[in-house]
Amino acid sequence: MSLTTEAPPRDPAPAVPRGGTRWRRTALILAPALVAMIVLVVATVRGPIPLNLVVSGQDLKLTSNGGVVELPDGLTLYPSTIQMKNGGETRGVVIAGLPEAVLTKGLCISLVVKFPVVGTYTIRLHTSGETTAKEMKLDASGLQTGSTTLSASYADGQLLLPIAIGKDARDMAGAEDAPQGRFGIEAPGKGELKALQASAQGAIISGTVKLDGVTAKLHPGDGVENGECY
Repeated sequence: MSLTTEAPPRDPAPAVPRGGTRWRRTALILAPALVAMIVLVVATVRGPIPLNLVVSGQDLKLTSNGGVVELPDGLTLYPSTIQMKNGGETRGVVIAGLPEAVLTKGLCISLVVKFPVVGTYTIRLHTSGETTAKEMKLDASGLQTGSTTLSASYADGQLLLPIAIGKDARDMAGAEDAPQGRFGIEAPGKGELKALQASAQGAIISGTVKLDGVTAKLHPGDGVENGECY
């Protein structure tokens, strides 16, 4: 008589969890948090902050909070072309160039950002005191004012530079990037814009703004009720 003993079956080895991160999902979750963090960093900085604006074809709006915009060095107008964001079409625009702009009641800037799945958010930057912008370029078709005052340049009662219509755009101050030989308008004297509103949705807003006493907020959604400037 023989006796055979069989070894008990072994339990299958436990599955080892695979490492890895679903970066797309993580990005969707973190995107609003990253925007909020940027806003909080800006909000906690005290003192003047230089802000470089280079925006084209995006839902960014800028206003002077209903106040007067003083133009110590006047204003230029000239045709140009820009390429829209994400390698989009090249579009013809008329650029309003402001070598210097003093916003007497401060500045409001809002940008609408759309994220997949999590939705739409509005970033709003606001200053209440006098704010100075340098080398601003605005799309004239997206520019609205309550009224505009332009003038020639004078010194000691003597005319230095008249308002020029039809001047070569390349020869105008602050328009070095203008196409050679294009029709331009230059008002070199002190000017004034009231209740400025500008949009980059159709074209461009660029320049350097010195922010002092800035507040920053992040709002879910869009529209004036959710933080857009207008």
